[in-house]
Amino acid sequence: MTIRFSYTLLRDWFRADLERDRPELDGILPHQKLLLLSDGSMTLDLELLYNSKVGVEVRFKGTSPLPAEDASYLEEKPGEEAMEREVWLTVDNRRLVYAHTLIPLSCIEGGLKEELERYANEPLGRVLNANRIFFTKEKLEVGVVRCPTAAEDLGAPASTPFIARRYILSNREAASGWIIKASVTEIFSPGLVTSDFTKGIKLGALRASADKFF
Repeated sequence: MTIRFSYTLLRDWFRADLERDRPELDGILPHQKLLLLSDGSMTLDLELLYNSKVGVEVRFKGTSPLPAEDASYLEEKPGEEAMEREVWLTVDNRRLVYAHTLIPLSCIEGGLKEELERYANEPLGRVLNANRIFFTKEKLEVGVVRCPTAAEDLGAPASTPFIARRYILSNREAASGWIIKASVTEIFSPGLVTSDFTKGIKLGALRASADKFF
């Protein structure tokens, strides 16, 4: 059975732009920090970094009730129907970013909803850019998580810690209301973004596992 998106926070979400001395950020390289704090399109950022087109591997797409935690983050009603999508952003078949998106149906313009459904195999940022829809990223937070889905897909131990971020992607026009308002969670492959903090957690887990045999 396919594992659906879920994660466990190892360190709470925090505002990385305001808390730059957090230990979770120790050892992160400058280009990795740019990815973490970028307020632009992750698709474009990756294409600039790798000089190659970003692809999408879709794990799930459909609608589902908005979970309470996500509803609170979005400041919307729990249980409201939302578009849901889980994808890997890839470059040359390398899985780089595991992205989970929730868009309440009351927070997306009808034409854009059709475009996202039509181009479900394209990155969200590419569809928005193709339709000349500008967006902002609000409440951008960084955390450290364990994610069974990401670990399984990367062939990594279930205990693997990942650097992750979440934000609200939005565009609202005063006259017509929301063009889009989405909760986006992005979990970074250790090959793309890692830190001394996550390396320490991984090493501790390996030592604990080894101790069981002695």
